[in-house]
Amino acid sequence: MSNTLFPLGGPVAEDDIVDREDFLKSIQTRLADGQSIMLTGPRRIGKTSLALETLRQLKKQGFYVASVDFFRVSTKQELATAIIDACLENRTGIHRTMDALKEGIKSVTSATKLAMKLKGLEFSLNLPDKNTSDDILLSYALDLPEKLAVVDKKQTIVVFDEFQDAARIVGDDVFKLMRSHFQLHTKANYLFLGSKEGIMNTIFAGPDQAFYRFATILPLPPISPLAWTTYIKRKFGDQGIKCKDQVIHEIIKISGGHPQDTMLICSETYYLLLETGEKTLTLDSVQLGTNRALASLTPVFDGILDELGAAKRILTRLIQKQSIYEKGTHPTEIKRKVDMLINKGIIEKTDHGTYVFVEPMLKEYLQREY
Repeated sequence: MSNTLFPLGGPVAEDDIVDREDFLKSIQTRLADGQSIMLTGPRRIGKTSLALETLRQLKKQGFYVASVDFFRVSTKQELATAIIDACLENRTGIHRTMDALKEGIKSVTSATKLAMKLKGLEFSLNLPDKNTSDDILLSYALDLPEKLAVVDKKQTIVVFDEFQDAARIVGDDVFKLMRSHFQLHTKANYLFLGSKEGIMNTIFAGPDQAFYRFATILPLPPISPLAWTTYIKRKFGDQGIKCKDQVIHEIIKISGGHPQDTMLICSETYYLLLETGEKTLTLDSVQLGTNRALASLTPVFDGILDELGAAKRILTRLIQKQSIYEKGTHPTEIKRKVDMLINKGIIEKTDHGTYVFVEPMLKEYLQREY
């Protein structure tokens, strides 16, 4: 986790999780009561931070916890090993317990207590040996959270991040395989995270899908402008920087309250103030900080737009407040492009049937460039 004033690029510490206290409490209570939960939303909006804080709090309460990021694994064996390691860390305190067992206890530590823990794993949990096939290894891994919970009498909570990528790693039948294991678990519960909303909603809400109604789908609430204002004022104030609410409101207006982009504008503005020696946040410094933030996002946004191809036309029409439908293009083709933009987390449909940018800074960038 970042130690910068306004953390960027990854999960944040508890002190930098803004306006999520009630939501965190709800997640923790539901998981502790035996529910499994699904959270979805574009990357960089704080899902992983919420999940890790949830695990931290539950671990303090005596639960076993484990976290597996599907984005970090690429094979069936790697996935199985990641699950096993995450579960066994509750017993051993070692991040890569499977490697420790393979390399031998002496190469890990000479401590008798830890050596006995490692020895006891193979006896109490019947760990697979190095010649086990990938299919059997994965099957073992999927049942380990429940087995560990039963053996140690500790309810286990497992986070699966970027869960929609499971099919990429294992194949299309992976969700049926997982459901066949998880539905028998009574002492292990799951928090599923995903950045591709369309796919995640299909997995958990599609009547013909294996995970249909397996987990409670919770909408991620927006961060209120008041909470952002309080947080930003406190962070700048801690550095002796004065700021008025109306100036902070301009930051929130530009970023749309998007967690990562709000942090980025604040961060760039903060470093600008450090460089100039100014001790007051002004509208001018916010504008300059925004320009610097957009400059740093240019390669990211250019990459996104390059991948969109002809669908980029939909975005320009939204910016110009025109209908997404235009003469000469079949409505079915327009819908296909809109669905792609939604699945990629570029736009979302509101309750009023209109489309808005998920990341307002991308809209700001397009307005400046086009």
